[in-house]
Amino acid sequence: MENNRNHIIQTVAAVMADSFKEDPGSMAMMEGIKEPEKLFMAHTLLHSSHAFQTKSLSILDDDPRAFIIGYDSIHEKKFLERMLYMKIIMKTIACLGLKNMKRMVNNMQKVGKVLNLNWYREHIEGRHYRLKVIAVDKALRGSGAFRRLITPVLEYADQNRIPIVLETHNLSNVGLYEHFGFTLVKTITHPSTEIIQYCMIRYPEDAAVEQKELERHDAKINLFAKN
Repeated sequence: MENNRNHIIQTVAAVMADSFKEDPGSMAMMEGIKEPEKLFMAHTLLHSSHAFQTKSLSILDDDPRAFIIGYDSIHEKKFLERMLYMKIIMKTIACLGLKNMKRMVNNMQKVGKVLNLNWYREHIEGRHYRLKVIAVDKALRGSGAFRRLITPVLEYADQNRIPIVLETHNLSNVGLYEHFGFTLVKTITHPSTEIIQYCMIRYPEDAAVEQKELERHDAKINLFAKN
């Protein structure tokens, strides 16, 4: 059992590291850092172990090369989330020398200008599903793994009538998520960095129709007011 747990965590971490190493946000965070792959792998190991511990990790067909990390907000473990980020900070300090640590702090300050995990509060209240990561190993891409990973989440959200929220720093992901019913509702930018945070929401099917009707109604009222 322990060997299987370690295998899952190690595999998920490796796939996550490979999938996000060219992500604009990740690249900006690691800019100028010596041996960034080593630190990035240390970070993804912490993330995968945390996801396994909190049961927010789902793998496809018992194969950890394709997985999703996310959770219903009613199951959010805020204390463990804070502990995760403390571990990441401690691991970063342990892995980097003074020179690299200064660069990392500078990178974090720049990326932090556009990194906002609470943006969704401007658009929704209460219960929601937070989609953190979907990753598929290169060997499995084109097999429909992404669709099979995300479909149960969409069905769960529709059944419970809750929205799904996610953020990405990769523009190419926006169209992919729009294909599955997500809407880009906000972009976060800052003059100090070229990184952009794209904030997306998918409303449950019935609520999505209601939301569109409300938006059309508001648009008519605004047009009437202008005239």
